[in-house]
Amino acid sequence: QASLLKNDETKALTPALLQKELNNLLKFNPDFAEAHYLSYLNSLRVQDVFSSTHSLLHYFDRLILTGAESKSNGDEGYGRSLRYAALNLAALHCRFGHYQQAELALQEAIRIAQESNDHVCLQHCLSWLYILEQKIFDSCVLLEHSVTKSFHFGLP
Repeated sequence: QASLLKNDETKALTPALLQKELNNLLKFNPDFAEAHYLSYLNSLRVQDVFSSTHSLLHYFDRLILTGAESKSNGDEGYGRSLRYAALNLAALHCRFGHYQQAELALQEAIRIAQESNDHVCLQHCLSWLYILEQKIFDSCVLLEHSVTKSFHFGLP
């Protein structure tokens, strides 16, 4: 369903039916992180800010609790989940027009990424900072810096 939502939403289950199936899944296994992520995507589809935020936070909580993130990333541990959780939360708030909350979440993602020396996450943060700045101000400086840094790190 996540793939369908990303590639061809018309082939995915309707939002109400998909949420019903997800609620059934989560009733029996509330720690199923991927179900929370799919619920997040489904909530975005219907522009439900409360449910999408709730599902996104539960996804990252479950990801950290199960230890799946630390096993797949070696020494990275929980830090990667935390910085990408903050980054995704910033993107979510920006999408719904909550620019002050988006800025706060983005600052947290930047702080954690700097501590971890994660240049890829920092580049994503810079891109979202540019988007956020465009919503508030009109600035081309961040875009030029972002393109330069992306080229330097070999990012698209």
